Amino acid sequence: RTNTTGNVNYVQVTFTLGNKYGVNNNPNDDQYESGLIPLSSVRVGRGTFLELTPLEHVCKEYAEAAAAEDAAQLVGLSAGRVAKGTFDHTAAQPCGPQASMCASPTSVPDQFVSFNIPLGFEVFDDQASNDLSNNIFVHFVVNAIDTVERGKAKNPNAGDAPWQMKTTLFASIPIVDGGINIFCDGITAKTDLKDVADVDIVVGSAMNTGELTRLRIMQDIASTDLATVASQRIDTDSIESAL
Repeated sequence: RTNTTGNVNYVQVTFTLGNKYGVNNNPNDDQYESGLIPLSSVRVGRGTFLELTPLEHVCKEYAEAAAAEDAAQLVGLSAGRVAKGTFDHTAAQPCGPQASMCASPTSVPDQFVSFNIPLGFEVFDDQASNDLSNNIFVHFVVNAIDTVERGKAKNPNAGDAPWQMKTTLFASIPIVDGGINIFCDGITAKTDLKDVADVDIVVGSAMNTGELTRLRIMQDIASTDLATVASQRIDTDSIESAL
C-alpha cells in the first residue's frame, strides 16, 4: 500500500524439495493440471476452522484472467475481491517485493520453492488475532519427479516405485500481530514527516542572555522535501560547546 485508499494482500508458501526431486515439466500439458504446482489444485480460504472455511480456486481464476488479458476480472478471496489490474498495479510498485502471483516454478536449482497466492483487497485488515482464531488455509498438490529413478527401467508389476511423485501440501497460517509484512508504508511515513516536523538545531552554549549571540542556530531543517542535503561541518571554539 502507499496511501489510505487501501492495500492488496497475498500469502507466500515456501518449502524445500529433497535433493533427488525436480520439477515435472511437460510442454504438452497445461499450467492448470501440470507443473510442480498445478494451478487447478491451489485452494485458499480465511477462517477459524478448516472444516468451516470454504476453500477457493484463486490461482486458476487469476491465471485465466492473465491469459485473457482481462484486467477487470475480479480475483482473490470472496471477502476481498478486486480487479486483477488493480491488484497487479498495486503489488508491482517499486517499493513492493515484486512477487509473481501463482507462478509455478519451472526449476528449483537450490531446492527451495516459493509460491505466492493472491488474496485480494484488505483481507488482513482488522483480522490479526493472537488467539489463532483467524487463519489463512492453503491446500495444493506438489507434482515432482524422482530424478534418480526416472532413468531406470521399471516394472510396475514387480512393485517398483514410479518416478513420478505427487503429494498434497496443506498449511494453516495464523494471522497475528507482527506476522504480516507491510510494504511501502515506510515511504509514505517518511514523506508525511516533512509536513508535521519543525526542527531547529542549536549549537553552542550560553551561560546568560548576553551570550546567546554565541549560539549557532539552523532553522527548519526538516523542510527539504526529502531532497539530498550535503553534510555540514560544525566548528566550535570552546570545549563547552554542545548540541
